[in-house]
Amino acid sequence: MPIDTSKIRAVVFDYGNTLVEFGHEKVRLYDRAVAEILGKLFGPPDLELLSHIRDRDRMAPYSGNPPQYRENCLPDITRALIYEMYGRYPTPQELEHVLRVRYEAFLNLIKANGNTTTFLAQLEQRYKLGLVSNYPDGNAIRASLQQVKLAKYFQSVVVSGDIGFCKPHPLPFERVCGQLGVEPAETVFVGDNWLADIQGAKRAGMRAVHLVQWQPHETFEQDPRHHQPDAVAKDLEELQAMLMAGSEALQNE
Repeated sequence: MPIDTSKIRAVVFDYGNTLVEFGHEKVRLYDRAVAEILGKLFGPPDLELLSHIRDRDRMAPYSGNPPQYRENCLPDITRALIYEMYGRYPTPQELEHVLRVRYEAFLNLIKANGNTTTFLAQLEQRYKLGLVSNYPDGNAIRASLQQVKLAKYFQSVVVSGDIGFCKPHPLPFERVCGQLGVEPAETVFVGDNWLADIQGAKRAGMRAVHLVQWQPHETFEQDPRHHQPDAVAKDLEELQAMLMAGSEALQNE
């Protein structure tokens, strides 16, 4: 369904499972790379324990009552993971080695469809574009955007690992609006995660489009008190039709 874009000046995207796929299979491959380097450095890993720790770390920012949405510190959680699995802390060199493998595994797994480049190139003709990603390593996100040739389309890139807070905390949304020079009410946020993206954007005063092309690894129960998205898009092609149709209608007025 179309959305009213008459007052929209900016479109802000989530990254994983919105512009690029990073679902269950990608997460499995990422964790396998972590298991392999742990095995080389410290001995055969307990894969069940590793899976438990990884899932716990992913959900940690959303824990607490109320949750604080504090982003993980990647070196700290990696150090703690090794201690919990092997009973000792890594040396600085070992820790750096594991972190490097995590960084490279992420870059190797992220791929962008050529249609995504075309979509963003067309969209930037009419809107300011931004990106907000929940990920503990901002350098990995920026390197990935460069590698898949999407970086040039974004006037603002905000990563939770750089600012210390994850969506749905208001800070990432405030930061991207400030960097783009727009008000939340002038912004459409597009994401896959019901809590982080849809609830976060709506609480921040933005329009929100729920993109359901890929299944996110982290899932959250919908609550009757939750905000509903302004639109649901099955893929980027349908999203493009929504955003460009609204703009064309405006231009023809």
